[in-house]
Amino acid sequence: MKQRRLLILSILMLIASVDSRKYRRMNEITIHNHAEANVKIRCQSVKTDFKDTFMGPMDEVSFEFYDIDRGDSHFWCDAYGLFGFSETFDVFGRSAPSRKNQTWFLRNDGLYFEQEQNRAREWQWVYPPLDSYSIDSIDAINVPPLPTWVPY
Repeated sequence: MKQRRLLILSILMLIASVDSRKYRRMNEITIHNHAEANVKIRCQSVKTDFKDTFMGPMDEVSFEFYDIDRGDSHFWCDAYGLFGFSETFDVFGRSAPSRKNQTWFLRNDGLYFEQEQNRAREWQWVYPPLDSYSIDSIDAINVPPLPTWVPY
């Protein structure tokens, strides 16, 4: 009898937790790349990993999560770029605000919150102008033709 009550109680708790999940609101974090260089960014929490995302200049990335889930109360991002750029920064929780639907701007001189005037973190990312190391077309460089296949 005691085992049956425990089983019924467990089933009721499971139903209640699944049912309450559909009433939670999503939270969204958006990061804009306003640096004039490509960035590889990876945002994650203890529970959730959004994997690597590559962003060109003026690109943006967004991710959604339930901030009341255990393990999703703190999100941080690792950003990597050319010429030795590497930074880790909080975007939700800990040193970052825990408000809903936040927007961040990544620039070569720092990280900005909500507006491009509100610098949240400062850094120096020195890189040459994009046109000095990018190729506009494949014809702009001298590439020898690939070897042809010779059957034996």
